[in-house]
Amino acid sequence: MDNLSLFLGSKGENKKLISELSKIALNSAIDSRIQYSGDEPSIFENNYFQSDNFKKSSELIKENTKLICNYIKDSTQFSSLRYQAHMIEDPLIPSFIGTIAGLYYNSNTCTPQVSCKSSFIENAFTNDLCSMVGYDTSKIPDYYNSIKTVSINEKVQREIETVYPHGHNTSGGSVSNIEACWSSYWVKFIPVAIKNALLNENDLIDSRELTITLNDCKTNKLLIECTNWELSNLNSDLSLKLPYQISLQCKLPIENVYEIIKRYHLCSLGSYKFFTNNQINQPIYLIPASAHYCFKKAICLVGLGSENIKQIKIEPNGRMNINEVKMIIKNCIENQIPIINIISILGSTQEYAVDNIDEIVSIRNQVRRDFNFNFEMHVDGAFGGYSLSCIRDNFQLKNPLDDQLLFPNNIENEDNNKNEIDSFDPELIISSYVKKQLHACKFVDSITLDGHKSGYLPFSNSTICYRNSKYKDIIALSSAYISSNRKNIPNCGVFGIEGSRPGHSSIAGYLTHSIIRPSKIGYGKLLKRCILNSKLFYISLLIKFDGNNCNNIKVVTIGNNPPRDVLNYLKTEIIDSNTGKIKSLHEIVSNKTLLQILSNYGADLNGVCFGFNFISPSTGELNNDYQKYQELNKMIIDRFDYSRGPEADLVFSHTFLNNSYGNEFISNFLETNELKINIPTYNKISIPLLRSSTMSPFISETSKGSYIDTILELLLKEITGFLFSIDKL
Repeated sequence: MDNLSLFLGSKGENKKLISELSKIALNSAIDSRIQYSGDEPSIFENNYFQSDNFKKSSELIKENTKLICNYIKDSTQFSSLRYQAHMIEDPLIPSFIGTIAGLYYNSNTCTPQVSCKSSFIENAFTNDLCSMVGYDTSKIPDYYNSIKTVSINEKVQREIETVYPHGHNTSGGSVSNIEACWSSYWVKFIPVAIKNALLNENDLIDSRELTITLNDCKTNKLLIECTNWELSNLNSDLSLKLPYQISLQCKLPIENVYEIIKRYHLCSLGSYKFFTNNQINQPIYLIPASAHYCFKKAICLVGLGSENIKQIKIEPNGRMNINEVKMIIKNCIENQIPIINIISILGSTQEYAVDNIDEIVSIRNQVRRDFNFNFEMHVDGAFGGYSLSCIRDNFQLKNPLDDQLLFPNNIENEDNNKNEIDSFDPELIISSYVKKQLHACKFVDSITLDGHKSGYLPFSNSTICYRNSKYKDIIALSSAYISSNRKNIPNCGVFGIEGSRPGHSSIAGYLTHSIIRPSKIGYGKLLKRCILNSKLFYISLLIKFDGNNCNNIKVVTIGNNPPRDVLNYLKTEIIDSNTGKIKSLHEIVSNKTLLQILSNYGADLNGVCFGFNFISPSTGELNNDYQKYQELNKMIIDRFDYSRGPEADLVFSHTFLNNSYGNEFISNFLETNELKINIPTYNKISIPLLRSSTMSPFISETSKGSYIDTILELLLKEITGFLFSIDKL
């Protein structure tokens, strides 16, 4: 697959292909309507399309369509190489076509009754993403195509014995993250609710001798004799299979068991009554200061408050401070404070950083074993989740359950592509640290993946994937009208926050995945380019704006900067000594040693968070006045803001970092950049920085070479123009 063919292009160069595919989608939808309608009478009379009424109406439709199309022409074009701001890019052509094709059917994945084929598509698409994460999808049961009838007891027994993943689509990463906070909150206290149900409900009397093993794998106790502290810290895999064990022992349908359990659960009692009745301390979430603001919304929405959030400070490289995590866990163990979930970020919105997921997994294993203490783990991979394709060998896309011949075998032979850029292993440009975090994702309980970011799909296309499918049981709050008589049809609609959800999102994702796989040979080819281009931009900033390059400008960065000798080596290997411009990407990727060294510097993923300081023309020294630094960067931010519209020659996003990042981060930033005077008080500090998300895979492969050189020259020109007025402040 030539990945360039998947893009429409910033000038619409690939319009012939997308036009042809759009016609295929329309004609197919019309054929479907003709076939489905059979001998139904038409709503149109024979001569209606020649009538004056139709002609007038159609002219109005055409005219207003032209008006709205002309109006939105002034929108920012995310396909443009000049757009280097937010985590958004031109969707791939197959995703456009999947969306268009799905829109003609207007399906709603709330229930199979109105989802048509999209329930099957969503099931296959989200399973594909679970495989990309590293979850074991081989154990997912296929009751739809089962040769023999599977009894209810057999299904329940399978749920007791097996852990397999589940995913479903949402409208965006915020919804996915909020659901993760909600579901982990409710899952954590299932065992406490079960204990109370066993003690009070005669229907469950046959399970009162139910014995469990605590996290230390040594202690066996009757569940009803466990303390509420012990039950609040069970491994979630055990917690989630307990209702199924009770179902078998008491000979009750699983839905009846959950109905009884929920009477004693916080979902019925409410948080205050539940914690008071059971004498459990208020639980907390651990969330890094770099996390998206949706997590604060989530904690409020589940009925807790800001005091239930412990915000983790950020290290100078943009990652969460793991030592602070350890200190908080220690305090929670000593004071019996439940931790519901520790959130890690796989690609933070501002710093493009990846948190220490592997260390948190290791810490959890240790405290389970040593202290019978447990917490859930969620990864916000809204931005960086698709980077998992860079470490994943190719695997087969599964067909929808109701059609085993939808797509032919789509596994490509990696050796067929001799292109140097396409053929180099994506892992070469990813640091060893980030690779560890990507491999650790298969151990977390849930993960958010935004297809409308690094999956190059249209909005709204986000997915939440659970390692254990039984997570969905406790949050299934459905009505009779959305149930299905054919219970083997996959139904993702009743699990989650949203009811109605568009089927075309899954169709767009599934069609795209059938063409470009979420593996090294598919998305890995796109995202390795983005990561490489981001690092080239990062290093080029350090080279061009080093304060000693005759331009009096010094770049300020959040990330891992190379020492001077390594930077000199990178300059030799990346910059053409004759032209002063970036060498061709073919020449750069042919040097595997260079790629491995380059992988360790810059941000963890494909973005750069940066600002600028300057050498004062009047003193010849690096500016040490924080106020002047702030004023200069505010001018740069205004100059490259999106609000300039179609006339914008370059667009960056921006951010302001504050004291929530912690004293270590703020002090390190000020000290590293020699800012010493006019520093505001700690609680009022607000550091302005630019953000550049490198979302265009081919920015270094244009017909005129690397567009990064053009960006650097424009930055130099504009910042130079600001320096005189800033120095006079």
